[in-house]
Amino acid sequence: MVGKIEVFLKGDQLWFTSYRSPKLNGSMSFYKANTFAIKWEYQDMPCDAFAIFGLDEEGKAQNIKMKGISPTIDFSFDFQDLDLQRVKE
Repeated sequence: MVGKIEVFLKGDQLWFTSYRSPKLNGSMSFYKANTFAIKWEYQDMPCDAFAIFGLDEEGKAQNIKMKGISPTIDFSFDFQDLDLQRVKE
């Protein structure tokens, strides 16, 4: 679904981008603990999402699990099935 993704700083804003799914690009805002809210640039998709980071023992992000923010999000946005894994650099 999303292929290669990148989480990076764009100016002073944390940003999520998917290279395979260009509509899945958006700013990330801290929500709580290790969770960020993603507001997609493409607002014709009412499917903003939470990104929950899994951390290793040093606190470095190893994976991202996602879920829709709205409880009424369309079932076709199957964020809950994603388990994005860090690839070795």
